[in-house]
Amino acid sequence: MAAANNTPPGSLDLNQPGFAKEILGTKLEFKYLCSDCKNILRRPFQAQCGHRYCSYCLKKIISAGPQKCASCIQEGIFEEGISILETGSAFPDNAARREVESLPAVCINSGCSWKGTIKEYEAHDEVCPEFPLTCEGCGKKIPREKFRDHVKSCGRSKVPCRFEVVGCTEVVEKEELLEHERKCLAEHLYMLLSFVLSLKAGAGDLKPLPALSSSQSAPVLAENSESEVSRSLELLGRCETLERKTVTFENIVCVLNREVERVSLTAEAYNRQHQLDQKKIETLSNKVRQLERSIGLKDLAMAEMEEKIRSMEASTYDGVFIWKITEFARKRQEAITGCSPAIFSPAFYTSKYGYKMCLRVYLNGDGTGRGTHLSLFFVVMKGPNDALLRWPFNQKVGLGRGPPCPAVCVSRFAPTQASRCRCLASRRGKDCDVFVGCPGGSTVALKAPSVPQGSDTEGQRLREGSSSVAEGKWSLCRS
Repeated sequence: MAAANNTPPGSLDLNQPGFAKEILGTKLEFKYLCSDCKNILRRPFQAQCGHRYCSYCLKKIISAGPQKCASCIQEGIFEEGISILETGSAFPDNAARREVESLPAVCINSGCSWKGTIKEYEAHDEVCPEFPLTCEGCGKKIPREKFRDHVKSCGRSKVPCRFEVVGCTEVVEKEELLEHERKCLAEHLYMLLSFVLSLKAGAGDLKPLPALSSSQSAPVLAENSESEVSRSLELLGRCETLERKTVTFENIVCVLNREVERVSLTAEAYNRQHQLDQKKIETLSNKVRQLERSIGLKDLAMAEMEEKIRSMEASTYDGVFIWKITEFARKRQEAITGCSPAIFSPAFYTSKYGYKMCLRVYLNGDGTGRGTHLSLFFVVMKGPNDALLRWPFNQKVGLGRGPPCPAVCVSRFAPTQASRCRCLASRRGKDCDVFVGCPGGSTVALKAPSVPQGSDTEGQRLREGSSSVAEGKWSLCRS
């Protein structure tokens, strides 16, 4: 009968709100309740505002699009952009789910004494013998274990007509079956006649059975009847066993199908969260690259600024410059080996807005004085205020080694148009002039006792302004 196949909606179905509060076997805590249906959370999801909802309740709320969280509004903590319920921002709260599923539970069906956890309750509810099923005929709620017997005896349950085998397709309530047979007697007789005629038409193909004597027929019929009855009873028992197993397997398959659906929803939520995380990672990576570029540019600017500061700290603006050469012994040794034959001094100026100049020294000499002299060159550099100055450069220049330095150690001269170094006849476009020595220009001979080259005594004497180990050569040049 069709009504006998009715099964209750499964408690594992995701299309259901939360569990009834009555199943909880301990004190109920507010954190286990759904913010919408106010029942115990079933497959909880957590919104970005922190409130939890059943999977079914959340789907129902956001089915028409993003909605404001009613709980945030009721509690007076609504935040724009945070207290919004939408698919992308909610995620499965597995921690809350594990807590809920581990809570003690009892069966609320009358007459059932089952106890366990909420997770076990979901499976128990599918097979509980006391679970009330609704009869489609009379509408009464009948326990699952008595439902089949009730359907057989219920006068309001629908059954097929007894003439179904000969062609009647009517399905009527059991108490109206006799009335149906009385009203449709003619139709049933016509169906029966048609069936008999069809049997008669096919009877010609049947072979007659050998006749048995009355003495033989009785024992044979009795024996056959007993064997058929026992066989029928055995088959009936097997059918009932298979039917019970089929019902059990149907319940198990139903539970597994819902579990697969739950896992699928969880995987989908994880995939969405993974995509959001990937987008955030990409955005942060772009920001890191931008910051690295900015830091690189700032490092370059800082290096330039430090160089300018060092230059400004060493610069003077009164036309007087004292150059202290540190690590003299090492630098002179480098000049002798040719690694670094010349070194430059920091720039200095004749005045705040005057000519820009520097010194260049060959610690092992230059040109004809190489190896025997210390050659010092005066250089006019390209300055920021050259357009305001008079050209050619005709200032008097004094070069010396000191202080304390005797007058004989100082060389003073002024550039002229006829000088061999073509002294600064015009402004140059380069940062500084090309250096060309003038051995016959301005030379001061400083004789001193011989000291081994590169020794500490030599460096100390030079730092203190004492006599040089070689002839001091002071030259002004410009190409």
